[in-house]
Amino acid sequence: MNIDLELSADQLQELGEFTVRFINSYLQDLEHLPVQPPDITPEKLRALFDESLPWKAQELKQIIDEFSTRIAANSSRVGHPRFLGWIRTSPLAAAVYAEALAAVLNQSVAVWEGAPAATEVELRVIEWIKEICGYAPSASGILLSGGSMANFVCLLAARSAVDPQARDRGLYGQPPFTVYLTHETHYCVPKAVDMMGIGRQHLRFIPVDSDFRMDPAALDQQIRSDLQDGFRPLAVVATLGTVNTGACDDLLSLREVCRKHGVWLHVDGVYGGTAHLIPEKRHLAAGLEQADSLAFDPHKSLYMPFEAGCALVRDPSHLPAAFAVETEYLPNSGNPAGPFHFRDYGPQLSRSFRALKIYLSLKLYGVEAFRASLSHQYRLAAELAERLQSAPDFELLAPPTLGIVAFRYSPPGLQNGDVGEQQLNELNERIARALQRSPRAFLSMTRLQGRTALRACFVSHRTRSKDLEIVMDEVRRLGGEL
Repeated sequence: MNIDLELSADQLQELGEFTVRFINSYLQDLEHLPVQPPDITPEKLRALFDESLPWKAQELKQIIDEFSTRIAANSSRVGHPRFLGWIRTSPLAAAVYAEALAAVLNQSVAVWEGAPAATEVELRVIEWIKEICGYAPSASGILLSGGSMANFVCLLAARSAVDPQARDRGLYGQPPFTVYLTHETHYCVPKAVDMMGIGRQHLRFIPVDSDFRMDPAALDQQIRSDLQDGFRPLAVVATLGTVNTGACDDLLSLREVCRKHGVWLHVDGVYGGTAHLIPEKRHLAAGLEQADSLAFDPHKSLYMPFEAGCALVRDPSHLPAAFAVETEYLPNSGNPAGPFHFRDYGPQLSRSFRALKIYLSLKLYGVEAFRASLSHQYRLAAELAERLQSAPDFELLAPPTLGIVAFRYSPPGLQNGDVGEQQLNELNERIARALQRSPRAFLSMTRLQGRTALRACFVSHRTRSKDLEIVMDEVRRLGGEL
């Protein structure tokens, strides 16, 4: 039986040339494409992909054509300048091509001997990320799939630091841990607490101020109360750039509360971790270098394609304390002067070469270009906020601390009374659903203090001032029709 899984020279050439042509044309034409493919529904797409298992080889041309007509044509254009719905960035061309280079090398960055260059590149990228974020120079870290896993890994490090016996003994029979957050904290933190076996009933939601920041005095009072009741305060989860509004907690004040009670301070800087890089936003990150851990997402602020998250821990011993396991069939990390093994710093053994796209992009574009682009995005958010405040039919619902603007369409006839509030909520919900089917602009929806908000997230280096008027016009048009 002849088994041949190698492509012919002609097939390699054809597939390679198509891939390069598609990437180049997609990135060059993206601004002129619809933000969202028109008229797609789950039912239509499921019918389109209702295929039998392909036991026999198919023609390469057919596969390429189907990719273009079925997959690419029916994908959200996340890199579009008016895709403002969620914190999904527009990937850089260099990072896209770097993904292909990483795939062909196929390094599993777990033990040094199996991925020597990839290990050293990841270590270097982590050093660069610390410098970009203004985090503790002595910290260690690891690249992960994204912010959810980065927050999870940091909280596991906190558990091992607070209770070194927890890995062996477990949590049974011990006083319960408590974790402190706000209702503005990303939902991945309650999920992490759930996965850690702590239990959601031991989450402590701390009130926020008028700018949606955690109240340090309320936090201090809650920790005191829990200590008196026999609980074990594990970690305070502060946020540098909340998912709803981009609000930034007062890290210096929260750090003082944590120091007073011996509680781990973790910072979810998945979105706003680059605030230190921007002179006009640097004050928001004051105290970050004193946090015990930091979660950061290069696939948000650094325009990397998915997946790229990063967990950083100020004391380098805490990650291996949480994850290291001795084996007979893999190199171990017993020798401090020996090779570095990422398998002992996180939950995964099979790990892709995520660092390459970050490494090549930072070298090709330079950090100054990232700084300029982020500053531009924050200025656009401020400009949109100013336009909304000056418009009689819009209402700004939160200050744009970074690059997220929460607002609602509020025509004058609906602006008074409880009935008007209900109608405004319903109207903006309909607008949000319609926007997510619109070819002109894509916004997401959230709720702030009982009010339905449209949410514009400035994370694309392609967005320009001219796009703001288009977004407002589209909201007005849909508001008038609905």
